[in-house]
Amino acid sequence: MKLYKVFSKIVLLCLVLFFTLTTVSAKDEWVKIRSKNFQLVGNAAEKDIRRVAVKLEQFRETFRQIFTKVNFSSPIPTNVIVFKNDRSFRDFKPVGDDGKRTDWVAGYFLGGEDVNYIVLSTEGEKSSTYRTIFHEYIHYLVDNDIGRSNVPPWFNEGLAEYYEMFEIENDQKVTLGGLNQNHLLLLQQNKLIPFETFFNVDNYSLQRQGHNSAGLFYAQAWALMHYLMQGNNGARSQQLNKFTILVLNGKTPKEAFTEAFQTDYATMERELKKYVEQRNFRINIATFKEKLNFDGEMQSAPVTESEAKAVLGDLLYHSDRFTEAAALLEEALKLDADLSLANASIGLVKMRQNKFEEAKKYLEKAVKLDDKNYLAHYQYAYVLSREGMTEYGFASGYEVEQTRKMRESLKKAIALNPNFAESYNLYAFINYVRNEEIDEAIGYLAKAIKLAPGNQWYLMRVAELYLRKEDFSNARKIAQKVFQTAPDDRLRLYASNTINQINSYQAQLENIKNFRPRQETYVTDKPLTEEEIARLNEQAMLEGINQILRKPKSDEKRVLGYLSKIECVSKGIEYSIKVDNQLLKLESEDFNSLFLMSYAQDMPSGEFGCGTLKKEMFAVITFRPTANAKTKAGDIISIEFVPKNFKFLK
Repeated sequence: MKLYKVFSKIVLLCLVLFFTLTTVSAKDEWVKIRSKNFQLVGNAAEKDIRRVAVKLEQFRETFRQIFTKVNFSSPIPTNVIVFKNDRSFRDFKPVGDDGKRTDWVAGYFLGGEDVNYIVLSTEGEKSSTYRTIFHEYIHYLVDNDIGRSNVPPWFNEGLAEYYEMFEIENDQKVTLGGLNQNHLLLLQQNKLIPFETFFNVDNYSLQRQGHNSAGLFYAQAWALMHYLMQGNNGARSQQLNKFTILVLNGKTPKEAFTEAFQTDYATMERELKKYVEQRNFRINIATFKEKLNFDGEMQSAPVTESEAKAVLGDLLYHSDRFTEAAALLEEALKLDADLSLANASIGLVKMRQNKFEEAKKYLEKAVKLDDKNYLAHYQYAYVLSREGMTEYGFASGYEVEQTRKMRESLKKAIALNPNFAESYNLYAFINYVRNEEIDEAIGYLAKAIKLAPGNQWYLMRVAELYLRKEDFSNARKIAQKVFQTAPDDRLRLYASNTINQINSYQAQLENIKNFRPRQETYVTDKPLTEEEIARLNEQAMLEGINQILRKPKSDEKRVLGYLSKIECVSKGIEYSIKVDNQLLKLESEDFNSLFLMSYAQDMPSGEFGCGTLKKEMFAVITFRPTANAKTKAGDIISIEFVPKNFKFLK
């Protein structure tokens, strides 16, 4: 059973006790190639790396030409690492929560706030190598330029499933709409999800569906997209493009659906059912007038061993494998102490390890070595901004000199690359914490949102700035919209906390105003200190978690304690919970009926099952007590992991 987490970027390496990395051999010839939209580096042959670059550019260009009304820009650079064989790729494959590599992976896409990575091997390369990469890259483009919350999941997932089957021959002949036999078989063996239900699934609820339900949803989303693009000789393909434009112009998905497709859900459901049941499926083969040949505009250069180690170390850092990253980056610096990337990346690693003095020294050196590197300037400011934050990511305040350094670095980063959205976002955050130049900060965020209109975190920052201006109406309006459309727990909880903070702050000001006539000496216009605001933030978090916890039914009991053990026994599953120095034993037949959620920052993500707990976890436990307490205390209903300072509020 999947455990859905609230906080992303949880350290995976805490489960890894020992590791060995394949060293970057000095005998390997590493090369870097710059294409129009990607920076590639690898130990594969240069011709193979160029071929990968061409294929990625061709895929991106094909997608862009089909959706001509959408500007698929990228405010975050995408780096591509191309290994010559599986042996050199092996140690850089994704690591699961159990500390084991996912050896079956042929390639993957890793999204980040400052840089994205695409990683693959050319050994035994085939179309399936690119499927996951194409799928996730489509999600990245849609999320950034349209916004995951602005399009329904059937559209986002269907589009990614459809385009992952992309193939091209002779740089000109493109095949789209290749059949996904697994999806087709699943649909032919099951009834379609009723369209009233299917179209009402949002991103938040999709994440909570079981494996089988989610699998059927993805299959149906693929089939619907295939039908809209290919069915009836592509008769509805232009309507799909119109649907996208209507959504971008503010129409609700249902309004856009009716207007674009000129039909209702019931009619479309019948059309799709008939389409799935047919034996022959149309595949779209398009031939461009001119070849999509990007090779001529590429630039290549050799890569030293130290540079190769630095790139791989940076990949491991962005994979949250900090200890391994540090080891590889230290090797790079031994070979070349004046390598800007290695200094910047190890500085970020030190920051994650809360070694801020070391982190700042490394980033200062990285900037000095390459003053034209916008990312190094941004990362230096980012490290300074993280120093002194609480475990919940709240900054109590920034000193004058610290603020000057951050702003100076960010202005340089913006001047060097005005299309990098995170520089504007961080600058706005600094103004928010300092409670100064609020209008300037809102202006910076407007630029960030223009570059990445789908980023809802930028909207949340705008809401916080309106709160600083005591414009409660606009602040609440934005936060509520994000809360209603948030695709994940982390953003949803943040929006909920912000709404609570807005209401709390407004209520305090109202209380002060109402009290003033009775006590003239009371200071009514004194602003809250940063410490008071930080306390309000953390109080809002506790209130937010209390509000969204599962409410126990009349025959259920709820306790706060430590889940210490999960065991599979002959009669089902047994859970051991420590509550007030007592051991509570609860049971369930399986995991399918268990409501599982995490609001705790230190909860590992991934599979949840017998023997998976590595440490005791603080949680709210809901169970149904049994009449015979001698055999067991009751049947467990839900486990909701919470921060260690959590408490029930009346």
